[in-house]
Amino acid sequence: MAGGTFIKHDKRRPGAYINVKAPNRKGGVTGSRGVVFFVGGNVLGWGQNGIITLSPDSDFKQLLGVDLDADLFGVTSEATADGAVVKIDEKKKGVLTALHETLKGALKVLYYNINTGKTAEFKDDKLPWDFKAFYPGETGNQITVGVSPNPAKAGTVIVTTYFGTEAVNKQTVKTASQLKGTEYTAVSVTDAAKADDGKALITGLTNGITSPLAGGTTDTTSEVDADALINTLETQQFAILTAAGYADDAPIHALLANTVKRLREEAGQKVQAVIPDTVGADYDYEGIIVVANGVVLSDGTQLSTTEAAGYIAGVESAVPLNQSLTYAVYPNASDVIGRLNNEDTILALNAGKLLFTVRNDGTVVIEQDINSFHNFTQDKRSDLAKNRVIRVLDDIAQNTKDTFEKAFIGKITNNGAGRDLFKSNRVEYLNGLVTSGALGAFDAADISVDPGEDLDTVVVNLAVTPADAMEKLYMTVTV
Repeated sequence: MAGGTFIKHDKRRPGAYINVKAPNRKGGVTGSRGVVFFVGGNVLGWGQNGIITLSPDSDFKQLLGVDLDADLFGVTSEATADGAVVKIDEKKKGVLTALHETLKGALKVLYYNINTGKTAEFKDDKLPWDFKAFYPGETGNQITVGVSPNPAKAGTVIVTTYFGTEAVNKQTVKTASQLKGTEYTAVSVTDAAKADDGKALITGLTNGITSPLAGGTTDTTSEVDADALINTLETQQFAILTAAGYADDAPIHALLANTVKRLREEAGQKVQAVIPDTVGADYDYEGIIVVANGVVLSDGTQLSTTEAAGYIAGVESAVPLNQSLTYAVYPNASDVIGRLNNEDTILALNAGKLLFTVRNDGTVVIEQDINSFHNFTQDKRSDLAKNRVIRVLDDIAQNTKDTFEKAFIGKITNNGAGRDLFKSNRVEYLNGLVTSGALGAFDAADISVDPGEDLDTVVVNLAVTPADAMEKLYMTVTV
């Protein structure tokens, strides 16, 4: 649906166009919360091409081709005449490490996967089946199929599918058509075996046959296409967009930053991007969170800035509207990579950088839950640099847009009674935010719903005061 911001009342498409201002003063959660759109690109060599929906309890090995809780991401060993050579795919390592961190906080991840390579396969004339990996990519070469006579029942065979060294499926069959595909392999009966449903080959098998699938390749030339990505983003519901894990200076981060501005201002999609700090970049926008440093985990694992950005993406997506992440603890972190002194910490905060610091007790925390907006104006004051404030204002805008589209556009007459109905709906919603502590005091007089210049136009003016968490204590002790 149409939406976004407006300069004057001249929009062509039906929709909700909402401006948020925070002028200098004297003196419920939408369906996108908890969801991260994670741009992974072509690093997997496995999985569905497009969006893979993940949650913390997903079967990552089946969906991604890796075990996020056990694998050494991007590390492979290759046998040579001089012994085994260990290779590290830094891009794959970075992306999967960041994804692992994202899932520590996110409720759902929409993983954007590019997988257009060739599919691994296995054929043998002694068998009535052709086997293919379920997805294209070189990871399919890690699949092995074993077919052996069943010693417990003559005339049947046991077909076992392995992914790496793990048996992931086992079936006992007496005809070719009884064998079903798995989450790792697609199976088809060969033309030669169709006449008798493979019975001759099955009963004639005296020795087992075990072979890996081969020929799977990953198309590493297929990078993220900007237009295709943007088209996909506009059709999905999510709270945070990130390409965490990519190198700090990778062009994808600037692409996502520009895309978020477009989504927020032209499509009315109130999302934020989380990106690593890049030398020379100054985004200065409330929809973009810039992570400035990394952390060391208690097991010694060092997470770079871009990998730690994955954690921020996850927790920012799911934090309740009435909570801040200022001084929130990074779980199992023991130190910060790139510690800053007091002066440099202040400079980083003033430049709109979200950073990790170490409390006096050694705990690693988020210093302040801020976004990159730092050049304040009369219409956009410093409150908009706080992510808790932005979450509330974004929820008001998004919820109002969604409600107007679902329940009012084309359904309710634009007269006094209709506008009163819309106002009552908004008052009820806003009072709910007050009750939860997301908003300060609110009165029905703080919102007006009036007719616009055109017969089909409604003009809403709303004054709200988002609540924030305690962050600074000034105390005087007199003796």
